Amino acid sequence: MVATGPVLVDHRERASSIPDALVAAGLDVQLTDLPVGDYVLGPGLAVERKGPADLGASIRDGRIFDQAERIQSAFPQAVLLVEGEPRIAEDAWRGAVCRLVEDGFTVLHSLDAEDSAAWIARLAKRARRTAPTVRGEGPRRAPRHPSAQAEAMLSVVPGISTVMARSLLAGYGSLAAVAAAAPDGLRGHPGIGRVRAARLAEALHGDYVALSDRDPEPERPARDGRPARRWVVSSPDEGIEGQSFSRRAIALRALRGAADGTRLVDGLTGEVVAEAAAGDHPAG
Repeated sequence: MVATGPVLVDHRERASSIPDALVAAGLDVQLTDLPVGDYVLGPGLAVERKGPADLGASIRDGRIFDQAERIQSAFPQAVLLVEGEPRIAEDAWRGAVCRLVEDGFTVLHSLDAEDSAAWIARLAKRARRTAPTVRGEGPRRAPRHPSAQAEAMLSVVPGISTVMARSLLAGYGSLAAVAAAAPDGLRGHPGIGRVRAARLAEALHGDYVALSDRDPEPERPARDGRPARRWVVSSPDEGIEGQSFSRRAIALRALRGAADGTRLVDGLTGEVVAEAAAGDHPAG
């Protein structure tokens, strides 16, 4: 058997049978308060488990995408483990899963808690176990192809996945062209809103600050302290204040009756997710 270090398990998972199943499988399990994820299996691998009810609720309120972004910012490999049959419309959960896959998330499906434990145990045993189970800061193997290097440079910017980095480079032709377009010229690119455009501009044009002169990195927020996601219906008329909604479905209904050019904006990321068109208006 491959030598394994501790599997870190969030204390909220104590109510499930999975921690005991992992111990029975011969793994060293430590319960703790994890800032992100439910299971940390190694220096670069974390798992978020979603049962039927939790998956549906987290898709409805958009929480699942916040969690995904936070896990991906902390771990090179992130796994969403979907357990059982989701209690939400099939189109909704499959669409959410497709979005996560496009952003580089690995998604696995399990039949029940026992099957989830089997997946987690297998992943843990295959994980590299030569370092403590904390996020490593050492260098990762650098890609050799210049285009892959450009993808890697863009994908370290918060909110920019590898898929988005490739889309930007394909759309603008080069890293230099992306830099030249930032920030305003990037906002017409699909998936790039005000927040992501500003982050790219800051990374590509900001003055270099020596490590000793930088402000300390902020502490990662607690799981229950996540910012609330809002959906903003933004009018093309700058004199009209946008409407803010806590539910995306309600915001989409408001968008259907709005003037042409009105946009639905993800208030957390600045991404434009939908736009009103003439055909969207109900018949008079």
